[in-house]
Amino acid sequence: MNRIVLLTPADVAARLNLKKLDGVYALIHGGQLIATNVAAGSGRPTWRIAAEALDAFLAARRAVPVPKPDRRRRRRQLGNVTEYF
Repeated sequence: MNRIVLLTPADVAARLNLKKLDGVYALIHGGQLIATNVAAGSGRPTWRIAAEALDAFLAARRAVPVPKPDRRRRRRQLGNVTEYF
């Protein structure tokens, strides 16, 4: 049986080495980090972030080196040959 691990914004901030929770809330409100509001009423939202959502967020922001383009070689010029196309 798979259990879903839910993290609080404070947990996410600790994992991302953020000092303030405002950064986590900005990611949630910006739609970059998927979170669920578990508040019962219509009052202040209580956010929970699934561990899989945090992993997907980090994977999307991972830096990947750009491959170098293939080098084009120049054609060798033959001595006194004139080419007509």
